[in-house]
Amino acid sequence: MWFKSRLERQVSKAVRAVFDDYLVGTEGALEKIRTAFSLEERLAKLREELEAAKLEKARRDEEFARREREIEHKVGLERKRQEFEVSQAKREATVSVREENLKHDRERFEQQLKFHEERFTAEVGYLKGMLEQMMKRLPSAEIILKKTE
Repeated sequence: MWFKSRLERQVSKAVRAVFDDYLVGTEGALEKIRTAFSLEERLAKLREELEAAKLEKARRDEEFARREREIEHKVGLERKRQEFEVSQAKREATVSVREENLKHDRERFEQQLKFHEERFTAEVGYLKGMLEQMMKRLPSAEIILKKTE
């Protein structure tokens, strides 16, 4: 009996040791499985974060591209406005120069007209004076008739 109980204790001890080893091994395996599941969950979260980051990057890239297009458009509009202002300033300068030239031409024309009018008046006065002198010096038809009578 003593042998039986010792054998039972040894068997019980061996079973307990095997069971404890098995329990430790099982707990280790369970821990590894839990770690694998947590890593899988973490991997899934990281993939979601990666997709969210990719979407955010794409949104920011599109926003940047939109802003760049707007800036290029505004620069183009500003360039066109400046070109228009330059051409408008050229036209205005040309028109003002032409107006000044026309004004000076008109003033010269009026001065020449005045000069010719004065000159013509002086010439006519001179011719009238000459004609009067000639008429005074020429014998009149009355005088000729008196002599022949």
